[in-house]
Amino acid sequence: MPHGLIFNVTQNPFLSRPVGGHRIAHYLREQGWDIEVIDWSNWWTLDELKEFFKSRYSSDTVFCGFGHLFSMWSPVMEEFCSWIKRTYPSVTLISGSAVNPMFASQYIDYYIQGFGELAVNELLKYIQGNGTRPIINLITGRKIISAIHNYPAFPMKSLMVKYQTRDYITPDEWLTVELSRGCRFKCAFCNFPVLGVKEDHSRDADDFELQLRDAYDRFGISSYIVADETFNDRTDKIRKFANVIDKLDFVPWFSGYIRADLLVTRPDDKDELLRMNFLGHYYGIESMNTRSARAIGKGMDSNRLKSGLIDIKKYFETHGQKLYRGSMGLIVGLPYETKQTMDNTMSWLIDNWQGHSFSMHTLILPRNNDINQKSLMSADLSKYGYEEMSEEECNSYEQKSVKLNYNSMTPSMRKVVIDEINWKNKNMNIFDANQITSDIFSSKHNYDFRPSCFALSYKLNKTVNVNDRLDLEYAKFDAQLNYSIDEYKNKKLNTQ
Repeated sequence: MPHGLIFNVTQNPFLSRPVGGHRIAHYLREQGWDIEVIDWSNWWTLDELKEFFKSRYSSDTVFCGFGHLFSMWSPVMEEFCSWIKRTYPSVTLISGSAVNPMFASQYIDYYIQGFGELAVNELLKYIQGNGTRPIINLITGRKIISAIHNYPAFPMKSLMVKYQTRDYITPDEWLTVELSRGCRFKCAFCNFPVLGVKEDHSRDADDFELQLRDAYDRFGISSYIVADETFNDRTDKIRKFANVIDKLDFVPWFSGYIRADLLVTRPDDKDELLRMNFLGHYYGIESMNTRSARAIGKGMDSNRLKSGLIDIKKYFETHGQKLYRGSMGLIVGLPYETKQTMDNTMSWLIDNWQGHSFSMHTLILPRNNDINQKSLMSADLSKYGYEEMSEEECNSYEQKSVKLNYNSMTPSMRKVVIDEINWKNKNMNIFDANQITSDIFSSKHNYDFRPSCFALSYKLNKTVNVNDRLDLEYAKFDAQLNYSIDEYKNKKLNTQ
């Protein structure tokens, strides 16, 4: 039986196990492969990675894969690939990412871009001599296979993932589940690969039910992050999966991306979400300034949205009790946004959103090139009122401005991972936006920073006594998750 290893390269340890590598593994097992997944591989030392690989390698080992979720390539992983190439030259190295290849390695043989089940299957048949050469684009020295364009794995009525005993899953984990692929909407800032999906292509209800029952019966799992870009895009879709939950003899809990404006427009959907026990909500508000929201494709009047958010919060706090977590995402630097409008937003949050969480991120505009997945804004800067800063302007700001990390990366690292534009408009530039974001999370604001709907370290059924400083919260996360990752590594290293 052909054999392969898939390393999930997770930059943020606070996320659950990325589902991508496990979904590829499940799909390849259905094709007759023996695939083992290694999670949190960025938290393994080079010696540990080598030791593990040597314990798993056999003459049947064909490939070693690296799956990415909002991650960066590290020197340790690059040295690990170098060692594999020197020691096991017959093993093919493959990198996969849902959005962009994101990095350049001296040792990766192929990069797969997009939902990769069909693409990796075609590639592996070719490597084994059982198929034709897949469609490959050679870009900046990288062999890139565009699954999105040439081997589209969407829609798929089965998105099944059955985990294995050797995954060492514990009952208190939150796993990730896919219910559909692609987004119904096409927001101007978004560079996700499958946008503007007009029909409901969500997975079959029976397929979903089987996955939930399997994970609960074998591992005791009842908490999930839903991977859908917008879960509540259609009422019928919510109802379909709520009907599945009604049939279970246990009560799962779900967290994911919810469009608040749809809940305001379709208030009865709250009942369906409650019936499904979908009580972790991340609302991609982006902006509470009406002109800014409308410029990116979110047209609801902000006053109506704010009133609706208060009603939504009251409803789920009443019916969902302590299991409800409302998180809000906002972007600094959108069209027509100013420091004053951001201050107004912060004042509203302080007055109306205490006890729940929010995040603010600087607007990221990927450069318009052959590698990056482009957004509408990055493809046409001037249409939205932006232009690129000169090198002289950037140098003057870089010497004095606060530089915030993007997914725990310094700006210099970001240049390696995603070639982003240093933008400016008439109200601010990227460095101003970084400073505004930093100020918002400084001590001058009296906001009770609570764990978000994706914060895995806290039990859902307990009142959380949190400190109001994010850095202390992250220290708590780090301490708890490092322990679980060390335990996981020990089990992996000490079993065959």
